[in-house]
Formats: sequence, structure tokens, C-alpha cells
Amino acid sequence: MSKQKIIEQKLEQALLEGRWKLFERLPSERLLAEEFSVNRTTLRAALSALVGQGILETIHGSGTRVRALPADHSAKCDIDDRIKASILLIPSIMHACSLVIKPSQIISLELILPVAGTALRNSDTKSFIQAQIQFFIEAARFIDNSSINAALVACLPEGKLVRLFSSCCLRDNEQVFSHLARILSALRHADAQEVSSATQAYFSALQALMEKK
Repeated sequence: MSKQKIIEQKLEQALLEGRWKLFERLPSERLLAEEFSVNRTTLRAALSALVGQGILETIHGSGTRVRALPADHSAKCDIDDRIKASILLIPSIMHACSLVIKPSQIISLELILPVAGTALRNSDTKSFIQAQIQFFIEAARFIDNSSINAALVACLPEGKLVRLFSSCCLRDNEQVFSHLARILSALRHADAQEVSSATQAYFSALQALMEKK
């Protein structure tokens, strides 16, 4: 396997483990090259490959940012399996998050909801989905456990939701959004049981949409 491919896989694994969240800027090429013990030419080629896959995005003058999460190649499963796994695991993760998150940290989640709402109104399906995924990743980050972050990322069916939401009517998408708002409200009130229940309802709504298609 070439050095470039090895670096691609290491970067993908770092993303799956939650080292960098959606829309976050990666360290400079110099720092990454030093970390992975490769020259900048090899690193740049690996980054370009991930840009080509839509995982990263390079903006002139702003560096390279995370655009989407890579697929978990170790456990390729369809959207139905991912949603079922999410129903089993993520309510418990969010319940744990509600026990440790601080009021000041909830602000970062409050900033995500308007992004999702704007995307919904503009029929920007991809941004609508990314905002929802970012919400859960950001919330789980406050537990400060890389294994939990990796488990959550492995469940979330981000890349597979575009077709689902694109085929849904506005009312269905608004219902999903309302569950997300309910989770945030429960977090604000430090109601762990309601956080778990609202998260369960969110993923159950996704499952119901899948069954309708």
C-alpha cells in the first residue's frame, strides 16, 4: 500500500474517532506532515484524494475543513441497519451527555438549530442533514470519551440520508426537525429522561420514513 493511501486511511480513522468535527479546520499541512512522518507532497496528495471524495474541502486562504464524515469501511451497513443501531445506542449516549454538559456548552448546540432550520426552508437537503449530524457529534463530544464518539459516528447514517430526505415532503422533514428541537429543549432543562426519549423519537421518526419509502 502506498504512503499516500496509508495517510488517507489514518485521516479517515481520525475523523471517525471524532478528532475533528464537521466544518472544523484541520491543522496546517506542515503540522500534519510532521505528525504522520511524511513529506508535504505525500500529505497534500492524501488530502486532495479526500477532497475528491467530498470528505474534505479546501478553501483558498482558509485551509482545509471537514465537509462530511467518511464511511466506516470496517462495518459497511445499509441505512436501515444504521438507524436501528442508532435507536439502540444513541439515546443512551445523549442521556449520558445530559448528565455532564454545562449550560455554557449548550450554546454550541443552540447555534446549530438555526442552521438546520435555514437549510430546511431553503430545501438544502445536504446542509440540513449535516447540521443534524453535527448536533449529535457536538453533544457527544462533551462526554470526552473517544470510544463513545467513534461508536456514535459509526451509527449515524449521514451520507445515506440525502436520498431519503430529498424524497420526503416538507411536513415529514419538519417533524424530524421538531424532534431535534425537543432534544435541545430537554438538554437546556437538564432532563436526562426526556433527552433519551426525544432522541429515541428522532431516530424512530427516521425509521418510519424509511418504512414509508
